[in-house]
Amino acid sequence: MPGELHIVPLGGVGEIGLNCLAVEYDGHIMVIDAGLMFPDEAMPGVDLVIPDFSWLTERADKISGVILTHGHEDHIGAAGFLMRELTGFNVPIYGTRLTLALAGEKLKQARAAGLEAIEISPRQKLRNGPFDLEFIRVNHSIPDGVAVALNTPLGAVIHTGDFKIDQGSSEERLDLYKFAEYGERGVLALLSDSTNADVPGYGVSEVEVGQTLKRIFRESPGRVILACFASSLARIRQAAGAAKSAGRKILFDGRGMVNIVKLAKSLGYLDIADEDQVSLAEAAALPDHELAIVATGSQGEPMSALARMAGGDHRQIKIQAGDTIIISARFIPGNEKAITRLIDLFYRQGARVVDGRAVNVHASGHGLAEELKMMLNLTRPRFVVPIHGETRQLVRHGELAGAIGWKRDHIWILENGSRLILDENGARLGEPAPTGRKLVDGNRLGEPEDPVLRSRLRLADGGLVVVTVVISADGAELLAPPRVAISGVHYENDIDLTLEAAAAAERVVNEWRSLRFCGAWPESPPDEEQLTGLLQKEMRQLFRHSISRRPTIWPQIIWV
Repeated sequence: MPGELHIVPLGGVGEIGLNCLAVEYDGHIMVIDAGLMFPDEAMPGVDLVIPDFSWLTERADKISGVILTHGHEDHIGAAGFLMRELTGFNVPIYGTRLTLALAGEKLKQARAAGLEAIEISPRQKLRNGPFDLEFIRVNHSIPDGVAVALNTPLGAVIHTGDFKIDQGSSEERLDLYKFAEYGERGVLALLSDSTNADVPGYGVSEVEVGQTLKRIFRESPGRVILACFASSLARIRQAAGAAKSAGRKILFDGRGMVNIVKLAKSLGYLDIADEDQVSLAEAAALPDHELAIVATGSQGEPMSALARMAGGDHRQIKIQAGDTIIISARFIPGNEKAITRLIDLFYRQGARVVDGRAVNVHASGHGLAEELKMMLNLTRPRFVVPIHGETRQLVRHGELAGAIGWKRDHIWILENGSRLILDENGARLGEPAPTGRKLVDGNRLGEPEDPVLRSRLRLADGGLVVVTVVISADGAELLAPPRVAISGVHYENDIDLTLEAAAAAERVVNEWRSLRFCGAWPESPPDEEQLTGLLQKEMRQLFRHSISRRPTIWPQIIWV
């Protein structure tokens, strides 16, 4: 008799990024994607944010495999961390050629030893535990993306990965026939991308974007500088084609961009002749109308190539009148200020800026509302489970399904950790799985409430005051006047405040010494810990009363 099938999202539900989902059947777990999220301004010094994989690592002996649907960071960025946790359990990782190539460096960096990486291709079928897997080609903003159908005795569960339905594109069209075939056969549950569920209509075709880019490259009087995600190979292909048709050489700038282009060319996913591509040194000798630059920085990242150009910090490329800047990417929520700041800087230097808000220089890699409805009608699942999106997008996706005939109790809006149980009797929620986030900080993993992170936030908010006291080993003598260093604190008269703080510190030390040696301390003589506390208390009061700030106080006591 068919048993229960459990669907457990561990990330990527109710948020953008951190995509990771587990499907469990008959004691076997298949993991789909292991993505990351980039830190925001509330996480100073943090490199990456990844899902908490504890629920999976506790069940490592049950994990049959890990499937990576495509090569974007929000789907593969944490794969190395996950596979390192699964070392010794012989868990294979599946992906297409490009996806595994992009994930390869992450797996090396995370030292995932003994890894079995299995290359798959669309329409390939294979057996893993109780799952009969079939991979289905989808169209996205990066080549080699797939959906996966997990066939079980209960029925087929289809995970779409990220997809759109671009019927004008001649490259890597979504396999409508295969999705419809599953719809005819019967689909138990559809786990479907919801990123653009709240955007009506159909998405812009890549064909239209390509034509627009060719026109801009041809008509622009000076250099053309296009910014996009390094992984947007579809856009990079179009930029290279537009440059060639306009008689321009192309320069790739930004470490991530250069690395992706090199990898994609070596694998055959980018066809750019060597004579059409130039280095920074060669670009400097070209007339402006013969050069196109493709760079990272479409989200205003501070250290990106585009940001360095805008700020005048790029060593080789200086923005000038006549340049045309194309920002070919969606403005991700939270990045609007950074991007518009760059745009203003470009205009101040005489450049022209084109972005997707006014001209079709970008096509989303995610299907809009009508495309999501088409996927629903093609597959006709019994249960609809929106994934990959913020809560409003998941809810809107559910409303789309309801509007075209799905009953409310067959539409499941989940949260991270929700356990959706499917069996012959229907669907229900079970005991939730613990979920969370881990912060990658250098070579260590921390919690969102990590004391180190809290300390950094306090420093960023209030600044730092260091009080240095040099005292004799027996505590009897203050050997030098205390010194106070203030950093990150705004005040009108730095000399007066520093002197006042030093005088207050000296007064505290003298009071501590008198208490230590006169026997007036009630229980035991005050020690270094008590002196540190007294200095912190005095400095906090001084700065709160003087400038209404609460800096971090760091006493340094040197015993001589």
